Amino acid sequence: MIAGPAAVTYCLAGKLIGDIRALKVSADAIVAGDVDRPVEVDCKCEVGGLAESFRKMVGRLNSNILRMNVLAYRDSVTGFTNRTVVQHVLTKALEGNAPMPLAVMFIDLDGFKAINDTLGHDAGDELLRQVSLRIVEEGLQRDRNAVDDCTTAYGELCDRPPEEIVFSRFAGDEFIVVLPGVTDEAQILKVCDRIQAALARPFNIGTDIAHVGASIGIARAPLDAQTASNILIDADMAMYAAKERGRGQAVFFDAEIRERLVERQRLELELRTAIEADQFVVHYQPKYDTKTLAVTGYEALVRWQHPRRGLMSPGQFLEIVEKNGQMCELGGLVMKKVVAQLKSWEKAGRKLPVAVNISPSQFRNPLLVERIKLLLETNRIDPSLFEIEITEQAAMGNYAEAAPKLERLREIGVRLAIDDFGMGYSNLTQLVNLPFDVLKIDKSLVDDIGVFPRSEVVIESLIHLAHRMGHTTVAEGIERQDQLDFLKSVGCDSVQGYLLSHPMAPEALSAEARFVQAEPVRNVA
Repeated sequence: MIAGPAAVTYCLAGKLIGDIRALKVSADAIVAGDVDRPVEVDCKCEVGGLAESFRKMVGRLNSNILRMNVLAYRDSVTGFTNRTVVQHVLTKALEGNAPMPLAVMFIDLDGFKAINDTLGHDAGDELLRQVSLRIVEEGLQRDRNAVDDCTTAYGELCDRPPEEIVFSRFAGDEFIVVLPGVTDEAQILKVCDRIQAALARPFNIGTDIAHVGASIGIARAPLDAQTASNILIDADMAMYAAKERGRGQAVFFDAEIRERLVERQRLELELRTAIEADQFVVHYQPKYDTKTLAVTGYEALVRWQHPRRGLMSPGQFLEIVEKNGQMCELGGLVMKKVVAQLKSWEKAGRKLPVAVNISPSQFRNPLLVERIKLLLETNRIDPSLFEIEITEQAAMGNYAEAAPKLERLREIGVRLAIDDFGMGYSNLTQLVNLPFDVLKIDKSLVDDIGVFPRSEVVIESLIHLAHRMGHTTVAEGIERQDQLDFLKSVGCDSVQGYLLSHPMAPEALSAEARFVQAEPVRNVA
């Protein structure tokens, strides 16, 4: 009678101790990082209840680990992997004595910044999402879940080289594609062609339509580089070379690209101090009355008076200024120089308006109107002599924001010109309602005069429309006599271009300037 209960007690105690030990083993495994270890305790007792609570805790822990890894390795906008994954994958692929042959494509969107500036960051994010899907589904011909994210079920980085194509948002409007096992140039170019074709179609962003392209830089391992960091640098440099060749290009890395990019980086560093050192000057290109060729005003064009390279045109540095975030600072400096020149000309009895180009980033600045007003009032400049040129894209890309700002500029007496009209962003309904004084016809349309009769019809119609709305018209980029003759025949008010005059330093201009270029000059300012 005594032995029976003792045996039962002993058995129950043994099972209890076993369950407690199993629970301790599971706890030790979790402490050691093995969160997949199952809690092998199943009894209807206090220890069983404790084990169930323990399972719930492990489940919550695993969920939190997954969530943290998603935040660490996933791009929050597109949902694809981020640059950390790319660097890890490339390291795994290229480490050891037998690195995996592969290609890295560095994709940068052409025209994204202008859309982001004009439509806003929410629209920019939506555009990035749509771009990502098109690249993957049409360019890479993969389902979004078929690309290799190189992570475990808990979102941790995998300990292996890539097994499939890897696609990541690297930064901003930059994307990376890793093609494991692919180094053939023709095969890579086919992928590039599909990506560029996919992005060529317009994107619907709410009620707006956006157009972007892609510049693609390509580097291959082990041909170009043998480490993750070096192959990314090489692909990045090849991408910049693609942009320099006119955008919308796919360029393979080579040694010449490296040399050019080193020079560009040197120029970028020099630009950071150039504004503070006041190394910029302003040249002025006259505008002429189409019928009389009398000077009606000037356009201010910035030049960099580099201490070693000499006088540099905007095309050599403005893109870098924009990238460095210095455009507002440089634009403010140009406006100050123009106002000082207007003051000097006024003292000499010379009163002609000067047009100043405003970049999209400058135009977005909420203090723009107040700063212009203060600058003109402080220097006692007639506001009608100060003309702001804003691109058609900036004016119409975010109409709701642009219209009231343009209205405030007109209220202080500043003249307003819509620049680059005809570049493809035209919305005539918005154009009718925008407050402005001058419509500038873009050089791309002027170049078609004498070549494409339909472009001539468009130009004539724009001039007629502008006049009916009470605006004056200016055509830019005049390089041939037949262009000037046509514009005169259809009633364009003013013209500017190398046929008539180069941009010149203030001291080279005269009040009666009627400089005529004998031969057209091709290197446009």
